[in-house]
Amino acid sequence: MFDKNRALVNGIEGMTDEQKEYLYSALNIHGHACGGMPMGYVAGLAAMKALGMDSRERNMSTIAIVYAGDGHAAGCFVDGVQFSTGCTFGKGIMKKEPKGKWQFMLIQKKTGKAVKVRIKNEILDKAFSAPFITKYRAKGVNPTDIPEEIAVPGFTRLFTLKPEAVVEIEGPFTVEVPKAKPCFNRVSCSVCGATVAENYIRMEEGKPVCPDCSRYTG
Repeated sequence: MFDKNRALVNGIEGMTDEQKEYLYSALNIHGHACGGMPMGYVAGLAAMKALGMDSRERNMSTIAIVYAGDGHAAGCFVDGVQFSTGCTFGKGIMKKEPKGKWQFMLIQKKTGKAVKVRIKNEILDKAFSAPFITKYRAKGVNPTDIPEEIAVPGFTRLFTLKPEAVVEIEGPFTVEVPKAKPCFNRVSCSVCGATVAENYIRMEEGKPVCPDCSRYTG
């Protein structure tokens, strides 16, 4: 699988070696070739360029808010956005506001400078009318069971197009970014003994309690 994925990515023209490396990682972790993940990947690259970013986020300075939801074939798109921008759920710099859209906002936390990016309707129309969806996914076939001759063209096609043919960009504009400092302190729950980040601890009768052991909800 890895050799096949490497060959697939290496055959794409017009990207830097770094961009190819992250696309290769995205393909491996995403698990299958399709047209959705590249949509997010290309959209992420376009958003970074619009914000003047030279490379993906490696720290915590940029945040992506994705407007995809669940259960509507947009998860692949979100994976692409994560890998191209470096904004991940694990680092807390990717948020989901479920609106059922192939769209996201990329924000530089220090300045509040932001852009909104969405996949053009004609790109989505073509993807959802392709055999990958109509003959396979819509009929319950797993992505990994779809023939390569169907899946691979959908993966590579977007990289043959200019970014402006794939996405529409709104901005740059400025948004307000809440200020927050990371918490590095840990506390033991007085009930279950679990180690908990201090900013999640609740005090009950003068003792630290984790959310699971708390008598209060919300």
